[in-house]
Amino acid sequence: MRLSEERIEILAGRIADRLLDDELVDIMVTERVFMDLVEMWITSDLLIEEEINEAAVKRVESYSRKIAHGSSEWETLLEQAKEELARGRGYLIR
Repeated sequence: MRLSEERIEILAGRIADRLLDDELVDIMVTERVFMDLVEMWITSDLLIEEEINEAAVKRVESYSRKIAHGSSEWETLLEQAKEELARGRGYLIR
């Protein structure tokens, strides 16, 4: 995963604090439970991104004409595959 558990926890805490401090959410659970929920959302989203990346690599590798990993053509095809796979799952990758 792109972020360590520690970084995800820190990020979740900052997001939860900001949402609560700016009164952008009303919660019916403790702040700790809310932060845990934000942490789970981030982790879930990162796992989906990882699945999309893996599927995109497999797709490009499956092309009949072999393309050198890391070449500009590889990178272009990989990005196109990621975007298409993400769009199919209702995600936007930037």
